[in-house]
Amino acid sequence: MIARKVLVPLDSSPISIQTIKKLIAFKENLSLPLTLLHILDLGRLSTRGFPEVSYRQFEERARGEARKFLEEQQQLFADAGIKTETRLEEGPVREAICTLADSGEFNLLVVGKNNDGDLRKLLFGQVADYIIHHTKCPVLIV
Repeated sequence: MIARKVLVPLDSSPISIQTIKKLIAFKENLSLPLTLLHILDLGRLSTRGFPEVSYRQFEERARGEARKFLEEQQQLFADAGIKTETRLEEGPVREAICTLADSGEFNLLVVGKNNDGDLRKLLFGQVADYIIHHTKCPVLIV
């Protein structure tokens, strides 16, 4: 097997959960460690309902929750015997994924897709379709 540096963007969506399950099922065919990526888009988060006194406190809380999310995903892979690294980036999700994938650090980008008919087109088109058409990095769709 050719050693590859693999980038796996994840969020809390059902698509990401399926992506994790599929990667775990094919663990014998993976180049390790995988790099698990989570993008925090502070510009799209709402501060309503949060008790923080300042926006800075809100940002720190959001970053803490994003790090916790990555740790939880990393543990799922660890439980399956798969070594991973984590990476937390900030910015608009689609653009941040493409920028990192095309940075020269990675040989492969793994993205999940939704298998639910018309809903698939809507959800898949939001991020995965953009990535497929805007990155130079090879993309594996699972």
